[in-house]
Amino acid sequence: MKIKNIYMKKRSNPVKNYFFILLAAFALMTSCNSDVINTNSFYTFTGETVSTFCKKNDKLSIFYRIINESNNYNMLSVYGHFTCFAPTDSAFNAYFAKKNIKYEDLTKADKQAIVNNHIVRNETREYLTIDFAAGALPTPNMSDRFLVISYSTSNLGTQVILVNKNAPIIVKDNKVQNGVVHIVGQVVEPSEDNLQSIIKKQPDFKLFSEAFELTNLADSVKEIYDYSYKDPSPGVDRTNVVGYSVAVIHTKKLGYTIFAETDDVFKAQNINNLADLIEYCKQYYGSQDLSDYKSRNNPLNKFISYHMLNRQMSTNAFIYSGPNTSLYAMDQRHEYYETMLSKRLIEIKAGNKINTQRNESFVGVNESKSNLDGMNGYVHTLTKVLVYDPTVMENDVLNKRMRIDAYAIPPQLTNNNLRWNLDDIRTIAPDFCGDYLKINPACKIILWGSNSWDDHQADEISIRGWYDFTLRLPPVPPGTYEIRFGYNAVPWRGIAQLFIDNQIVGIPVNLSINGSDPTVGWISDTETNDNGLENDKMMRNRGYMKSGNAIYNSGYSTTLRQAKNDLRVIVGTFTFQDYDYHYFRAKNVEREDGEFHLDYIEYVPVSYIDKETRD
Repeated sequence: MKIKNIYMKKRSNPVKNYFFILLAAFALMTSCNSDVINTNSFYTFTGETVSTFCKKNDKLSIFYRIINESNNYNMLSVYGHFTCFAPTDSAFNAYFAKKNIKYEDLTKADKQAIVNNHIVRNETREYLTIDFAAGALPTPNMSDRFLVISYSTSNLGTQVILVNKNAPIIVKDNKVQNGVVHIVGQVVEPSEDNLQSIIKKQPDFKLFSEAFELTNLADSVKEIYDYSYKDPSPGVDRTNVVGYSVAVIHTKKLGYTIFAETDDVFKAQNINNLADLIEYCKQYYGSQDLSDYKSRNNPLNKFISYHMLNRQMSTNAFIYSGPNTSLYAMDQRHEYYETMLSKRLIEIKAGNKINTQRNESFVGVNESKSNLDGMNGYVHTLTKVLVYDPTVMENDVLNKRMRIDAYAIPPQLTNNNLRWNLDDIRTIAPDFCGDYLKINPACKIILWGSNSWDDHQADEISIRGWYDFTLRLPPVPPGTYEIRFGYNAVPWRGIAQLFIDNQIVGIPVNLSINGSDPTVGWISDTETNDNGLENDKMMRNRGYMKSGNAIYNSGYSTTLRQAKNDLRVIVGTFTFQDYDYHYFRAKNVEREDGEFHLDYIEYVPVSYIDKETRD
């Protein structure tokens, strides 16, 4: 129960990071036939619910009728956090004309689907336009699809917010008792296209589309769910696994991201046809199986594979964008992902810069032509040709400290909306993440986050009980690396024996002792004469480091380097001869109630350690 009390306290310490200015001018909803309404309206405090707002607004009569006839009126009348994108009557009339149907042709299932497509339901919050960012909303709609937000400019020069690229918000932020209603000028229709058909439909992706079809890689990105996954707790909505309730994830969604060059981008590299592209690919991927485009060793196949990720990410989901990064370090934010070219990484930095070199050259993402969404993923447009150049990647892009958040490693956590999800406490089955994170059945897994806790990117994987887990680390180029992991030292942590590639490393590590323990030797930088330089050396000699200055606790306005509870353990130095996976394993060797805090891992080439900053 002690653990329960501690965790409930840390969950109940929310800190609001944004303050909203309420505008005094509100638009009146008149009964005229025009849908032109004052788009400067921000907040309308009506004392109503989503249901009653739609009922009383005569411009939303069709949407209200659909809500009522699909038996959703009561749901949208109760307490909750709903974000509703309500189409006008004119929008529905245009929708019926396009489909060549009448209202009476809609079945009850059609009406339910329409409601689900336009409603986002969240455990703790609704989404005002001030919360929007270009890309997908953090929570899927009730059809379990993510709505994409983009921005455009009207003929009058004013900003227009679009939902799924084509539904303009014409009246925003109508606050009601159980959420917010945004009135839209077009019916929102989630794409039914697969990623291959999206690429094929784009007129400026002709060469990429041809190569994509030849390699037959479309078969690798067509599934939506992993139907081989067996739900360990069917029919159970919540379970008590740690002294309080957590949400159980019952299904395993799949998802994918594809980066693609337009024909103009190819032409800028003198690539005008398939033969030119194959010759270009041979420079980086060799000449094996040249006549067999479906072979994973074929250079064209490798080229396309390096453009693919087995996780569904809009452009605002590549890197962490929450408040738990120090302000000075915002442009340093980065993430590493394994592509579908076996054992090869890409780096994405702030600004959606791919594989940034020291000379500041990078492959960019064209935001205006990206977030092309399909049933199970996104297609994004590149500004340059993307290749894995071993010389550039090994000697430059990846020749640095690589700090990798634990949530970024298993794609299952991204595809099932578990990463950066601060709205609920969740649990997964031990085999949910496959080979990426293997966990023995004797332990308990908690996924949660908070802006008021000392976590990299505000979330953590808590592993409890008699755990014995193995995290598959991303593959790195051959070389000698120092491997570390970061954690927050508190009394309920346990003692863990560490392994790399299943080889025991050192003596067990006590994760409950903080920096003030003599075996760690942490001293605040402000209490030293050299800003902590000598103390850093002394701690390294003991196998520890302070946490990074770039990692921030926005709830308490401190960096993790300033906290004696936030440490890095130096696991050891390891030489790897080949590109391959490496495995970080931890085993509980003390007591059942000792917890492991799985937060982030660092790979650091030993030649880079002297150049490393405190970030």
